[in-house]
Amino acid sequence: MLYTPLRLEDYDISPIHGFLPSEPPLRRLPDPYYTPWEHIMERFNQFVLAHQIRRLVRKMPVLSTSRLSTQSEYQRAFCILSFIAHAYIWGRNGAVAEPALEFLPASISIPWVETADFLQLNPVVCCAAVCHWNWQILDENAEDPMDISNLGTIHTFSGSTDESWFYLVTTAIEAKCARGLNAIIAAVEAVEQDNINKVTLSLQQMALSLVDANFILERMYERCDPYVFYWKIRAFLAGWENMAEAGLPNGVLYEGVDDTDTFSLDNWQSLIRRFRKYAGGSAAQTPLLQAFDIALGIKHYPTGQKGQQSSVADARDRLRNRGIPEPPAANSYLVQMRNYMPGGHRRFLEDLAGTCRVREYVLLSCSDSLLHLGRTDDPRVLLRRAYNDCVDLMKSFRDKHIMIVSRYIIAPAKSGPSIPQRVAVTVPSQTVPPAPENRAHGNHASRQMLGGRTGGDSLPADSIMYPQTNTSAIRPTEVQATKSLSWDLPIMKRSKTTSPEPLAGHGGRSGLARKLDDNAIARGTGGTDAIQFLKQVRNETAHTKI
Repeated sequence: MLYTPLRLEDYDISPIHGFLPSEPPLRRLPDPYYTPWEHIMERFNQFVLAHQIRRLVRKMPVLSTSRLSTQSEYQRAFCILSFIAHAYIWGRNGAVAEPALEFLPASISIPWVETADFLQLNPVVCCAAVCHWNWQILDENAEDPMDISNLGTIHTFSGSTDESWFYLVTTAIEAKCARGLNAIIAAVEAVEQDNINKVTLSLQQMALSLVDANFILERMYERCDPYVFYWKIRAFLAGWENMAEAGLPNGVLYEGVDDTDTFSLDNWQSLIRRFRKYAGGSAAQTPLLQAFDIALGIKHYPTGQKGQQSSVADARDRLRNRGIPEPPAANSYLVQMRNYMPGGHRRFLEDLAGTCRVREYVLLSCSDSLLHLGRTDDPRVLLRRAYNDCVDLMKSFRDKHIMIVSRYIIAPAKSGPSIPQRVAVTVPSQTVPPAPENRAHGNHASRQMLGGRTGGDSLPADSIMYPQTNTSAIRPTEVQATKSLSWDLPIMKRSKTTSPEPLAGHGGRSGLARKLDDNAIARGTGGTDAIQFLKQVRNETAHTKI
């Protein structure tokens, strides 16, 4: 097969910023037509805190994506629709319990699916939405504009600096490892040229970028608190696959996309099959680590199974005698995660896998006898050392990732929230304001905004979002107060309730943010057994050394 050199630009990859856009993402869509979306994002954190996202989404019109004209505009649209959609589905804040919703209104689902189709990835929060297309440079004149100390996020779910830092660590790693991507391309070309010195130099450049990645990942602890991440942020990043325990046993129905012929369905089960199940945001969705895996020939297999390569000698024998590479990667989860990457990035991984033979080149260049001599001046020894340095750094990166998951997910899940117990108190009825007037079925024309139909009209009223539909909620008689208060509450008196319910979102079940039993599985936002998966990936990386 004739070798065709790979060019990063052909895959929407920046030689300067790697998988990040070559220019900072848009902070606002330029066309005023999209004001309804941008209006929500202007005060997104306030609306989430005030428990108003669902109300605003239900009032929003279905806007056409035909007025988006550039790649950056589609990326901006996908980003903000992802934030709004996940805030709507999970509906979480620290004060009010909101169950997950199975129906996503057409005002979000239709344009979200259309932008996702254009960008060629799944319509769900993913690494691209929160890390690749959600950053800004603070000082354009800085010595290193893409250093993490000079970056900020555009949007977060919680409004916390912890969440911003969590995203920016990944963003900064992507930027620093652009050098590694250029080195991968150079290494592939050097192998085709049989230029051992150039292959070695390229591997050394890859190692330097992995050193940067390890250093930045270690900085996660500086400004992202594990408690805040687990109890305040993580639930928003979850998808709707393997999320029965979090309240979405069937996934989510994208209204106006998957239910256009709902009335022709003869039973509920037929409708259930239309529900979509997507994994949530995950580090596995960044093409960066998969690119390094492919470049170094690191193979991953189904979780719980060992790979087919028993030894380096066996792999070398296969290459010399049969001329075939090692078996292809078979970890279905990692392959599936490519559907959460932009189309160009996914194609890059596919084409790289079809052309990269760096590991095979190292195997055939280094004889067993040479490896045991300990010589340092032979180019083949330098080649092997440079290759193994890269593998060691990949293993080190994955060790650090496991430590982060243990500290940010496993430990908080096992220990539970650290909040004071709450007791019930009675509030005089006259202190409670009257319920708002129900305007849900007002004049239809008055609810039209900038053209298009309103979203969510076919959904039933949500008794939590719209308490006026529940007469028992109009005059609440109890509110919660903490036992830790050292002062007397005026007017209020203690209720006779002896076993108050735990604070919603902190005790018991509340999406992914909940206390787990000792033997329960801690699932990642992608729905997998996080520790088992990560440990196997780490071990497979270590076994790749030559």
